[in-house]
Amino acid sequence: MRHRQQGMALIVVLWLIVLLSVMAAGHSRNVHTETRLASRQVEIAKARGMAEAGINHVILEMLADGSSDEIPIDGSVFAVDIYDEQVTLAVRRATGLVDLNAASAELLNAVLQACDVEEGRRPNIVDAILDWRDGDDLRHLNGIEDSDYLAAGVPWTSRDDAFMSIDELKYLPGIDQGLFERMAPLVTVHSGRAGIDLENAPPILVMALTGKQVEPANSTELRARRIGTFHIYATVATQSGTLASIEAVVTTSRSADKPVTIHEWREPPRQVLPPLAGVGG
Repeated sequence: MRHRQQGMALIVVLWLIVLLSVMAAGHSRNVHTETRLASRQVEIAKARGMAEAGINHVILEMLADGSSDEIPIDGSVFAVDIYDEQVTLAVRRATGLVDLNAASAELLNAVLQACDVEEGRRPNIVDAILDWRDGDDLRHLNGIEDSDYLAAGVPWTSRDDAFMSIDELKYLPGIDQGLFERMAPLVTVHSGRAGIDLENAPPILVMALTGKQVEPANSTELRARRIGTFHIYATVATQSGTLASIEAVVTTSRSADKPVTIHEWREPPRQVLPPLAGVGG
């Protein structure tokens, strides 16, 4: 009887050891997983911070009278080093983009041509844009007004006012996600101009409008144009392979009270710059 009790006690002890081992292993896995997740969050925060620092670097250089750093404002991709990471940047003056609220039908048609939209589809999309932004309920020849949206069964109607964001293009018939992504780098709602500055326009848009490329502005001209509204894109690919991208639209001025106005701050951006060769992972 005594040997039997000792045997049972041994079995219980062994089971307890096994149970504690399983619990310890599970706890170790949980700790390891939580550590990896925390490390990942730190890397994401670091990458985001570097991207933000890149945008702030551009803004400060544009405002600094004595800066020797020439910031291209024609969308050219360049890089700056911030601590041990490289930030890929591009800056485009808003006047180099087509303003959805001011552009003529011809200019909007050129955007669609640059996006490889078939000629037969363009009038419908152009007139839909014009009907969205005008304040009346009169339909353009190929356009769409409130009654058409209601008839289509969608839960919105025409804004009948200025575009607040280029994202509103997604509400228009004929503009799917693929077309929107092609249009996004070519348009803005922040220039307020009926025309565009070809020297700072995307090459694909210049080609659609003129059939040729234009020469980039020289450094003296670039420095003189640092005041205005700009679309700034920043991408960071850390050495660990973490990617962060931010898009900002800002206006710089000579006002001491408000030298910078931020109109948009998007993460992720509509347009992600590929990191320059040899950067990251």
